[in-house]
Amino acid sequence: ILIGTIFLVTPNIFSRIENFAKDFDPKAKEIYPNIYLPAPRSDHPAAYRTVMYFCLAFGLFEVVILILRFVQKSPIDKKAGTLGGIIFWLGAGILANVLVTGGSVFWFLFLGGLIMLIGLSIMVRALVTMFSS
Repeated sequence: ILIGTIFLVTPNIFSRIENFAKDFDPKAKEIYPNIYLPAPRSDHPAAYRTVMYFCLAFGLFEVVILILRFVQKSPIDKKAGTLGGIIFWLGAGILANVLVTGGSVFWFLFLGGLIMLIGLSIMVRALVTMFSS
């Protein structure tokens, strides 16, 4: 439902996704000696905004799921997984906002932030599970 809503409210989403994918530099940027990563050549604020809205909406959906898990008295590992998902998706939405406001200059900050959020999400899930026992 969420993906369908994003497609409905974002005009020309397919052409924007296509333009974003075609805009990646064929020669990746060197971010560290002998380490190369692809990056877009120009800004795509509409695509970034779509990603931001999706992440924030999915994060809020996860909040609703967590509330329902407490109401249903779900096992702690399910609650911990949902809490980890909340942290990841809302954090990804905040990072995508950096792309919307700052443009492609912050592309590598976005990628690094996503990697950091994956680790943080795993740590939160593990800590909640560990301390609940």
